[in-house]
Amino acid sequence: MDGKAHFIMNRVIVLSIFCFSLVGCGADEPVYDVPLTFQPYVDRFIDMAAEYGHDIDFSDTGLTIRFRERVDLETGGVCRGDHLIEIEKVFWEDLSEFDKEGLIFHELGHCELFRGHRNDKLPNGEWASRMRGSPIPEGSNAVINYAGSRLAYYRQEFFNTALAAPDWVDRRAEYDDPAILNRIEVVSIQNQETFEESAIGISQGNFEIEVDMISGTSEGFVGIQFMGAANDDRIRVGFNRDGLFAIDSGNDVWGLMYLEEDFDKVLDGANKITIRRQGDFYYVFLNEEFIYWFDYKIPQRESVASLNAGTLGVPWYMSVKVYSI
Repeated sequence: MDGKAHFIMNRVIVLSIFCFSLVGCGADEPVYDVPLTFQPYVDRFIDMAAEYGHDIDFSDTGLTIRFRERVDLETGGVCRGDHLIEIEKVFWEDLSEFDKEGLIFHELGHCELFRGHRNDKLPNGEWASRMRGSPIPEGSNAVINYAGSRLAYYRQEFFNTALAAPDWVDRRAEYDDPAILNRIEVVSIQNQETFEESAIGISQGNFEIEVDMISGTSEGFVGIQFMGAANDDRIRVGFNRDGLFAIDSGNDVWGLMYLEEDFDKVLDGANKITIRRQGDFYYVFLNEEFIYWFDYKIPQRESVASLNAGTLGVPWYMSVKVYSI
């Protein structure tokens, strides 16, 4: 190497050292851009991660969460890589607080924990992980009850993929439970197209709502709604003539909890819906068969009302009874 070449090489080395001392010679610092809308869920993710041995603060990677510029209702959110998350605004505004957390945790599961989708199920048929995602297996839907007694398991599973199935997978109820034999009728409605009835006092103990009905001429979702004064705090159980069966609640309660499409337990004619509160839980039966349970929450209003989300036609309520157990 001649003198000139040696001089140039020394300058390159010196400049390289200088650049590294300035954090990459002008390389971009990690960007943290998380609006207040999303920050509580990120903070919760950091706290939960710490409980399970993950030290996360995004100082080394940065994090950007923003609403997507173009509407795409196919996905509620997406991790673009490099710790960039985009959220569908229309989708976000229709979520409960629990589902908002679940969505942010899901995308951080991709971006920060480098997790892919997990589409296996627990022994009771519920999803094994909040990381479930496309492609959803045929015959399944994406609904997860990410609230109440189920919440702790789904949170922990983000950080512990070897987590054992939770005890609640074995919870169920029998329609002919001897505990209900001494029930006392407090409301009785016969042969109505629509109704709304107060059921004062039933929230103080166990109770049962039993509805015999047909979808009638309604082309929409029909059934029963109870325990609230408005859509955001009511619980709804119902079906349509195409076999869709759902258990749903307003965003001030739990959100959408259960959904079955082409459900063969929905009969062509009359169907019986039974909702029973026993202790800390509601149990839902369809045509005297146990379907699902979810957590009890003190109601905003003690009421029982018809539900018809269709635009044409009305259902027919042959019998509606409320019992104190």
